[in-house]
Amino acid sequence: MQTDFRRFSGFCGALVLALVLGTGRVSAESAEGEAVIDKYGREVTKPRARGPVLVSIPVAYVFGLGSERSPLYCSPSVRAANASNAVIEELVLGVTYKTASGHSAGSSTSRFTNIKVKRIESHFFNQLEATNCTGLSGELTVVRCVYSTGDDCSGDVETVGFGAIPLRLKPR
Repeated sequence: MQTDFRRFSGFCGALVLALVLGTGRVSAESAEGEAVIDKYGREVTKPRARGPVLVSIPVAYVFGLGSERSPLYCSPSVRAANASNAVIEELVLGVTYKTASGHSAGSSTSRFTNIKVKRIESHFFNQLEATNCTGLSGELTVVRCVYSTGDDCSGDVETVGFGAIPLRLKPR
């Protein structure tokens, strides 16, 4: 009976040693940027590259009655889609709008907060000086972009060049 107990305790000791050594090896791999695998073969953590923060104007509406008291104006909807792998704490955008002939059609500023991963937030009712939304284009300036981790996300912001009003990023 004692022999069986000694074999069992020896086996347990070897098993614990193997687990400890295995855990150390997995930790070393995770430090190098590889995935961490648990004892059941599931991925526990995996390093992911940050994705883009996409800004677009998919819709724009014309409001007003066309009279002197209620003139027509274009109202674009600015949308920010968080395709990154971190929550965006604050995103402040400025958009300068131009007509097809290159004249100024106004500008808008939008502030988004706490955009969760894989979520889209929208800002409506920006009143432009244009009476029609057709032929407008926008130039986007990233005023501030901060992830919830405190990292700057200004470099991750990308614009969508199609939609109701195509956007392009202002050169830095």
